Amino acid sequence: MSRNWLSRAVLGLVALGLVALAQAFSTERMQADLQALQSQGPRVAGTPAVAAAGEYLAAELRKAGYTVEFFPFTYSRTRDQGSNLVVGSTSFPVNSVSGSPGRRVEGPLAVVPGAGLAADFAGLNLQGRIAVVRRGGIPGLEKARLAAERGALAIILVTEEPSSTRFTFGGSSPIPGVTLSRSDGEALFNQAGAQAVLDVRIVTEEVQGRNVIAKRGNQNPQAIVGAHYDSVPGSPGANDNASGTVTVLELARQLAASPLSERIWFMFFDGEEDGLWGSRRFVEQNLELVRGLKAMLNLDMVGVDVNGSLGIGGSNELRALADCNTLQVVCGSAPGGGSDHMPFAQAGVPVLFFFRGLDPNYHRPTDTLADPALLAQTAQVVRGILERLLR
Repeated sequence: MSRNWLSRAVLGLVALGLVALAQAFSTERMQADLQALQSQGPRVAGTPAVAAAGEYLAAELRKAGYTVEFFPFTYSRTRDQGSNLVVGSTSFPVNSVSGSPGRRVEGPLAVVPGAGLAADFAGLNLQGRIAVVRRGGIPGLEKARLAAERGALAIILVTEEPSSTRFTFGGSSPIPGVTLSRSDGEALFNQAGAQAVLDVRIVTEEVQGRNVIAKRGNQNPQAIVGAHYDSVPGSPGANDNASGTVTVLELARQLAASPLSERIWFMFFDGEEDGLWGSRRFVEQNLELVRGLKAMLNLDMVGVDVNGSLGIGGSNELRALADCNTLQVVCGSAPGGGSDHMPFAQAGVPVLFFFRGLDPNYHRPTDTLADPALLAQTAQVVRGILERLLR
């Protein structure tokens, strides 16, 4: 037997294995799942839409043979009560960002150049000023923190959406923040130094959230694979984060007949967009269980090929288990924070974060597309890691 013949045979077997693995994940079924979740409309925590999405997930998981439990929790969220911006004698129709403190501030406007990325804040003196910055590129909460570090009193995020659209910081902002549509607020970029009064009026409301947990058997898990299934106001959340949700759901289906499923909990978190509340509350109330985990794998925004690769961030020892080359999946790096793996990491659990980058439709009404082929790729990588980790 020649070495060349043997090499060709091995490569052929590997190729057949890849085809078989790819076929195991049904892109047609995942497309149907994406459509079912988006059909509910924006899945904002505490609304009937996210409740219906949770029931859909529970029904699909039960069909696959899992026991499904709901994990209820509560947290506080702010709601706008008529915020207002006045520059000179002109009033602008702003909307407070969820997670903003309520406060009235006065000061001159300061314009952040470019797209308002981290580098655009470098060297700016915003002391005692109200920052005006374009929304997008990086999360709004990061922009608010960058502005606060440079002394800003508040931040105005100019968006492509109507001024009535409400967004969330996904956490607590250190300074008041509002959004203003580009059509209403583009002129502010030419009014640096103009005196402004920003009155952020909010009321706090209690939100009832609900995680969905799928398990088999009665033993504690060795690993948790999760994704958040809520979205921001005004967005159907296809990529953020029906993409991660559907991938975890399909992975659960494919592992249902495997002994691995008895050592894994598949979790779907609510309240992520308001500040990681579903994962935070779960970790707080299940600390002993959490500290016994070998890993927590979190999938968020894996349906749009932004960077040409599947970003994987987190523990080096877990990243080493990702066999991307054999699976012919291009893998890169991912940032360390900003999603539901963080409370687990803070509790000392090794984590992995799967993320393909911020696409142009991030947190927008146009977030309507996610590619099932990319979801299948992601599921293949995650399955391989689980098989190596728990063998």
